[in-house]
Amino acid sequence: MAQVPYEFLVRFDHLTGLLKGAHVKVYDNVTMKEGDAQSVEIGGASGFPLSEILTTIETGALLAMEQAQSELAAEKTAHEATRAELAALKV
Repeated sequence: MAQVPYEFLVRFDHLTGLLKGAHVKVYDNVTMKEGDAQSVEIGGASGFPLSEILTTIETGALLAMEQAQSELAAEKTAHEATRAELAALKV
């Protein structure tokens, strides 16, 4: 394999702690140069195949975390809507 992943960076939102994105850089063993950063396919985004960086277990854990974060966000939205309805009843 001429190109191999050598750097994998995951970014999280500094306010919410939610996953913002990731990128990978590859190293070309033929030209002996590093490539540009490429987006990684996380959360439905297109990009460098996550399976080429992480094992199946690690990929599954990351996807489970994304799902949990999505569910949490939906629950927070529902909670705020319920709070607003309760506040309106107190008027």
